[in-house]
Amino acid sequence: MRLTVKQLTAVLKAGLIVTNADGETKKEEMEIVVRELVSFGINQEQGSQLYDAAVAMSTEDMVDQLKGLSNDDKKYISGYLIAISVADGDVADNEAKAWAAICNLCEFPEVSVEDAYNYWRNN
Repeated sequence: MRLTVKQLTAVLKAGLIVTNADGETKKEEMEIVVRELVSFGINQEQGSQLYDAAVAMSTEDMVDQLKGLSNDDKKYISGYLIAISVADGDVADNEAKAWAAICNLCEFPEVSVEDAYNYWRNN
């Protein structure tokens, strides 16, 4: 998957929304976020800049960026958001609601939680 900086920022923004949905940012959740950035070749300095950009990005801009991705990319991101949710072993209701809202707003293909997670894990 090849993403522009703005698209990757939107992916990070979505991840942060899910991470913070239950009111707590847990270490295990942030490990998934960081691991994903590293998989895209992002180093620590770039990660800090990307984090700042994601925090500053509006939800509307995030939605616009993610809507334009391919369905395969959207399935991958859906699975990534699920991976964040399950990282601490407990999926809070607000995390599930945040995932569903992002998937709906960004017009992600309808897939089960399990299928989305497996798609992310296998790609």
